[in-house]
Amino acid sequence: RFTYDGFIKCVIAGKGVAHAIKVIEVMDRRGIRPYDSTLVALSVDHSKSLQLDLAEHFLGRISDIQPEHIHAFNALLSGCDIMNEPERALRILAKMRRLDLKPHIWTYEIMFSLFGNVNVPYEEGNMLSHADVSKRISIIEMDMLNHEIRHSFVSMKNLIRAFGAEGMIDEMLRYLNVAENVLWNMDPYQKSDLYGIVLHALVKAKETPKAIRTFKIMRSWGLPTNTAIYNIMIECCKLLPCVKSAGALLSLMFRDGCCPTVVTFTSLLKVRLVNVVLAKEDFEGALDLLDLCITEGIQPDIEIFNTILSEANAKGNIHVVEYIVECIHRAKIRPDESTLWYTFCAYVDQELYNTALEALQVLSMRMISLDASILKEKGAALEDLILSEDPDAELKIIRTFEATEECSAAALLNLRWCVTMGSTISWSPEDNLWARRLASSYDANKRPVS
Repeated sequence: RFTYDGFIKCVIAGKGVAHAIKVIEVMDRRGIRPYDSTLVALSVDHSKSLQLDLAEHFLGRISDIQPEHIHAFNALLSGCDIMNEPERALRILAKMRRLDLKPHIWTYEIMFSLFGNVNVPYEEGNMLSHADVSKRISIIEMDMLNHEIRHSFVSMKNLIRAFGAEGMIDEMLRYLNVAENVLWNMDPYQKSDLYGIVLHALVKAKETPKAIRTFKIMRSWGLPTNTAIYNIMIECCKLLPCVKSAGALLSLMFRDGCCPTVVTFTSLLKVRLVNVVLAKEDFEGALDLLDLCITEGIQPDIEIFNTILSEANAKGNIHVVEYIVECIHRAKIRPDESTLWYTFCAYVDQELYNTALEALQVLSMRMISLDASILKEKGAALEDLILSEDPDAELKIIRTFEATEECSAAALLNLRWCVTMGSTISWSPEDNLWARRLASSYDANKRPVS
């Protein structure tokens, strides 16, 4: 047993837990029971790789739980947090209580993250969920008090984030004040981290005056800022709305040595596009920002393009929609469901139904792959699913891709609908007349301005 114990731990460190399982199987066949320390090591490693069933299984095989085994329980709880499995976590905590295993501060840090909110991310908080959250947090804090464990920076951070995510703004600000008074050894960067979480929650809750006041406190105390904090405050300018304030924040950002990212430009675009809607401006300023993002060497993502597409669709500006769709293709970025929706709706709203079907077909194929050879290869295999007359064909498509690529499933369902509407599927989308027209307009520098 001693030899196997050392060998298994070496195998876990060198080859991984899968190879260690084979050694355990050999031990089981020979009737040799692993040491508890061996089972602990296996459980911890399975927790790290998020194989929670196996982690719980090996934890359950430990015959004599000792206080030093708490790290295995914490590792499993951490896995439950990552995989969003609060029910399993409750089972583990109940087992700890039965075994009279004293929790560690890490245990409470995970508990605040796991049980600190009710509705997030599925829906916004309400009075019932707020009451539930308050009750949960009170129970956890009372348990901390009973075990004479003080808050750490991480536990307080998770607690503040939980209140913010649930939309409990007053409680979040109260605990920020508590953190500043209790955690006397916080360094400026940790304090800045807490303020960043608070600012994000305030902007999300549209508490603009409180967000501005909190940011001013940060500046007055000389707390370090970063790109993420400036991105949040630029996003806040959309609520005012004020392009000048966004520009001033960008200036401060450069002065503090923070480099803008694609998220920065997306936030600036949102501020700019508010003026497109409210002040009836054209899209010239928004397109200039997009060009600036690219010329600065920042790789754009689909979110920044969808931000413009959303407003162009809302204003019925098909020229801008088509220009952005071609920009996405030239940037070699796969469109997503939002891209398809905004583009399709823009044509349907103008009663251009045939063009809408063409666009849906081309963009759906680009969702599957941008590489023509890969698309043709996949097309041969996927065509049977698209053309199938089986009443459960849609269900088969969803089940085929639900665990890997949801976008591919959505694309195939779109293509199947196009066929139902009478379209002919061609696996060479670049030969489509609509795609060629967009490419020709882009090459001719026909940039829309209104």
